[in-house]
Amino acid sequence: MPFPNVGTLRRLHGLADCDRALEDIEKEKNNLVGFQAKKPWEVFTDRSLRWQLLTIILLNIAQQLNGINAIYFYADYVFRQCGIPMDKIPYATVGTGACECITALTCGMLIECLGRKVLIMGGYILMSICCVFFTLTLTFQGVSPVFPYLSMVCVFAFILSFGLGPGGVTNILTTELFTQTARPAAFIIAGSVNWLSFFFISMVFPFIVIGLQQYCFLVFLVVCSLVATYIFFLIPETKNKTFVEIQNEFQSSNKNRFSSSDGAGTILLSTSI
Repeated sequence: MPFPNVGTLRRLHGLADCDRALEDIEKEKNNLVGFQAKKPWEVFTDRSLRWQLLTIILLNIAQQLNGINAIYFYADYVFRQCGIPMDKIPYATVGTGACECITALTCGMLIECLGRKVLIMGGYILMSICCVFFTLTLTFQGVSPVFPYLSMVCVFAFILSFGLGPGGVTNILTTELFTQTARPAAFIIAGSVNWLSFFFISMVFPFIVIGLQQYCFLVFLVVCSLVATYIFFLIPETKNKTFVEIQNEFQSSNKNRFSSSDGAGTILLSTSI
C-alpha cells in the first residue's frame, strides 16, 4: 500500500486529526505486510467475510430495485398531470436530479452525526412510505385535482429519501465492511452486481408497468421494507468503529446462526475508520 502524502491528509482531515490518521494508516500498513490482495473468487470462499459479502450484494441489488428508476419513469407523467406546461417539464425533471445531488451532499454532512445505519435504514423506510402514498395518489388521480400535486410531492420525497440513504451510504459501507486486502475485490463484486441489477430492472420494469400499472410500486414497497428489516437486524453501525470491531460484530452474528465454522479468517485490523 503506497504511503499517503502528508499534505493531502492535512487538507482532508485538518491539522488536528492529521497525525492520528497517519498513525492509523501506518498501523494498517504494518498489519498487511506479507498479505496479498484477495481475488473476487477468494472473497466468495472466505467464510469470515460471508455476511459482509452478502450485505454488499443485497444493498447493491436493492439500490437498483428499490424503485428509483420507476420514479424517474413516472416523473414526466406526474408533471403533465399537475398541469405543468410541456416546455417546462424538462426543467422539472432536471429538478428531480438536482434533489438527488443536494441530498447526496447533505448525506455527506449528516453521516458522521447520525451514522451509516440510521441514514440508510431511514432512507429505505421513507421510500417504503412514499411507495404507499404514490400508489394511492396515482390510483385516485382523477378523483380530485389535488392528487396530481400530491403525486409530485411523492416523486420529490422519494428521490430525497433515496439520495439521503441508499444513494449516499451504500458505497461507503462497501469501503468500511472490508479490510484492505478484501476491499478491492469487494468493490469489483459490488460494481458488477449493481450494473447487472440495473440491466435487469431496465429489461423487466416495462413488463411490470404493463402488468401492474400504478400498483407496480407495491413491488418496490416490498423490496424497500425487506431491505430496511435486514439492515435493522443484521448490519452493525460502523461509525467510529475499527475494522476489528466491525468484523467481530459480523462474526458474532455468524456464530449465532451457525453452530460451526471452519475458522480460516481474515486478519483483523485495529485501525480506526
